[in-house]
Amino acid sequence: MAGIEYALDGDLASITVNRPERRNALTSQDWVDLGRAANTAVADRARAVLLRGAGSSFSAGFDISEITPGEVDALELVDGIVNPALLAIRQIPVPTVAAVEGACVGGGLGIAAACDVILASETAKFAVPYTQIGIMADAGAHLFLREAIGYQRAADLIFSGRMLSAQDALTLGLCAQVSDAAAFEQEVDAYVGALAKGPTQALVRSKSILRSVQSVEEGLAVEARLQAEVFETQDAYEGITAFLQGRKPVFKGE
Repeated sequence: MAGIEYALDGDLASITVNRPERRNALTSQDWVDLGRAANTAVADRARAVLLRGAGSSFSAGFDISEITPGEVDALELVDGIVNPALLAIRQIPVPTVAAVEGACVGGGLGIAAACDVILASETAKFAVPYTQIGIMADAGAHLFLREAIGYQRAADLIFSGRMLSAQDALTLGLCAQVSDAAAFEQEVDAYVGALAKGPTQALVRSKSILRSVQSVEEGLAVEARLQAEVFETQDAYEGITAFLQGRKPVFKGE
């Protein structure tokens, strides 16, 4: 996986887009390998997954130098290559975090937005500039942006293609937090490290509710059912016992 690097460090899986000379734009093969890396994280039973870009950019999306105008099979490109990778990320059951520095545009924003949480450096810039080259947004932009920031704001970004600063993204709700560039690496490591050592069974069920529930009634019912399951886990026993004993819990993801 030349352009995609995968590593497992304890319970934390890391997926890195490693084409800094192209601002981490992904070739067709890179998209395939990205999906494989996401599936590997699941097979490895990682308790949290971190996605990031090498160098000073997160990702510039699809490497458009692969495209020949008038000759590209857009359906195969999007539905056969890009979408399976996004679905693989989206279907990871444990928490997923995108650590964004620099450019996060086009399909790169799709990758980040497919994750549960986006952590941004102050250097981060977000955009879906497809209209600038006469095409519509893809890579999940319509769904993911509407889900994250609402219809009006999603429509504005998709129609205009304008660039958002990290602070703009934070204000809109596109990212969860913004860090100083100098402290970003350390803060990301602390954040994902805590997730990887957290009560995984509870986090997995919370994620399933956040991702799937469509109504209040359904949400309350699913929440109650999954909470009953969580109370039967070893981590729940440990967490409650530790609280009553006045000590810090040690979660094992079981």
